[in-house]
Amino acid sequence: MTQAAHPQTKARVAPPVSKSAVKNRKNYVAIQVRAYAWQDEGIDHLLDTLQEKGGVNTVWAYTFSGEGTRLRKGGPIPLPDHGISGSPDEKFIGGAFYDYDSKYFRDTIIKEFRSPDYGKFNVVAEVAAKVRARGMDFVAWDYNNAFPLMMQTIPNMVEVAEIDVYGRRTTSPCFNHPEYRAFLTGKIESLLSGYPAEVNGVAWGCERMGPLQNMIGGGWSTKGISCFCRYCDAKARERGVSVERAKTGYRRLDQLFSAAAQDQRLADGYFVSFWRLLLEFPEILSWETLWTDSYHEVRSELYGTGKTLAPEKPFGFHIMQNMTFSPFYRAEEDYSQTRNYSDFLKLATYNNAAGPRLASYLDRLSETVFHDANPKDFLSFYYKIMNYQEGAYDQLHISGLTADYVARETKRAIEGVHGEVKIYPGIDIDVPTALTDKRTKPDDVRQAVRAAFGAGADGVVLSREYVEMWLANLSAAGDTLREIFAHPET
Repeated sequence: MTQAAHPQTKARVAPPVSKSAVKNRKNYVAIQVRAYAWQDEGIDHLLDTLQEKGGVNTVWAYTFSGEGTRLRKGGPIPLPDHGISGSPDEKFIGGAFYDYDSKYFRDTIIKEFRSPDYGKFNVVAEVAAKVRARGMDFVAWDYNNAFPLMMQTIPNMVEVAEIDVYGRRTTSPCFNHPEYRAFLTGKIESLLSGYPAEVNGVAWGCERMGPLQNMIGGGWSTKGISCFCRYCDAKARERGVSVERAKTGYRRLDQLFSAAAQDQRLADGYFVSFWRLLLEFPEILSWETLWTDSYHEVRSELYGTGKTLAPEKPFGFHIMQNMTFSPFYRAEEDYSQTRNYSDFLKLATYNNAAGPRLASYLDRLSETVFHDANPKDFLSFYYKIMNYQEGAYDQLHISGLTADYVARETKRAIEGVHGEVKIYPGIDIDVPTALTDKRTKPDDVRQAVRAAFGAGADGVVLSREYVEMWLANLSAAGDTLREIFAHPET
């Protein structure tokens, strides 16, 4: 029996939670700050910069993440006009940038994940009080991407890895693994119960997708057609989905896209062959739905935990930019579902970086499901189905997308959540692109900020990272925000 014939197709999300107690800040202006920035620039000096130049009133401080390296002069993401230049040889492991009580992790094998970086700097204990003393809010930014180095380094993390269709472990944890779910829940408990006076709210993020999206997902793909671990297999069987047929379908799809990579000619073309595979193996879509439902379930459970512990503290989610590029992912990351378990959503509406990122996504479509055509052939149709009015394909890298893109995505999100969730678009301030691609200018920032609020946004998140931003561009955001708040009618 396939999922199409089975009644269980919805995510088992937690019951709706009352949001009446949530205390949302008016004129919300947040910014994401890496753990090392506090040490490199000094906490007080950094906060002065955020307030004076950016008009920031809410700090999203990384409490968990993979780290990579500091920015450096001459690096692929160049050091801007502040901070300390890193070394090409340094490599940070990441993990938790705060101390936690082990009692919150009794139910998981993942217990030792404290970051060894920066002398075990405790961002909550050392930064939150100074943030709050200035009348600002301290939000724990819990960022859960697939970080291969952390997967290899954190004890037992590899045990919760997804298993791909060929039986290999990947570098991504499985959302259906009970040990991983307990770990994610433990982090929320350790922040809200362990630091009740310091943490004003939680922002949770994870830029991952299901197996089908990974195969056609452009720059957001994680490695592996997954997950086919025993927990996912058991969940599929509960839904009446054949595990073996799903595996066969995905292997056949892998062969089809491999043929596209070699430009092999197919009698019926690639899109017809792709659609034929979906008809022959509806389990392909059933497995994609299983992964997506599991993602919704996890976020819903974490939100429920947050509301139980601190009903007045906002708990929300980062929505990755592929939501704005992929019609397939847009169908899965459904605002009408997400609104049931979030107080706010931060949209990755990075319009400058969106140009090269969109071009990359269009390239990937042309390499897979639309391999019968090139991006120039289907761009006009693509813009129509996504409701965009943007430029020519060969100009995207150097032009970026317009501020109208920010406005349209803001309006779509507001409509999708029915006004029940605060919408905070991410304002592109030097989100990394290649040195030959579109680079942020102060006027770009001003236009994006005005577009967001003109479309009805409840606030903004200056993005992507403070450590990447040139101060002139940060100041452009702050000046524009002060003008808008002083004259909201304009």
